[in-house]
Amino acid sequence: MIGVVLWSDASDRKAVIWCEDQGDLAFLNSAGETLHSGAFFDAGDVVQFDMEVRASMRRAHNPRLVLERAGAELPDALLRGASEESAHPQTAQIIQFCPRERSGGPEFPRVHEA
Repeated sequence: MIGVVLWSDASDRKAVIWCEDQGDLAFLNSAGETLHSGAFFDAGDVVQFDMEVRASMRRAHNPRLVLERAGAELPDALLRGASEESAHPQTAQIIQFCPRERSGGPEFPRVHEA
């Protein structure tokens, strides 16, 4: 799977990844895994990883950097979009349903078969 890192914590070696299949986010907790002891992923990095679902949660394993900071603007864009949504909440248009009284005939026209 390929995804973009939305959030990361280098000290805890954790990250949240937006996956290419647009499904649930994947969580990376590599504190116990053997990874490069150097730099960790930053928000906006494109990574490739193996994924498993455990306890209804997508977990990323064996992450590999594909492209550094390619989606660097993505986390901020998502935050802006979320704040705009909360500033202008949209409500559903509610259409009241009133059942019609039956007049003895069918409510819908019948289709005549040839």
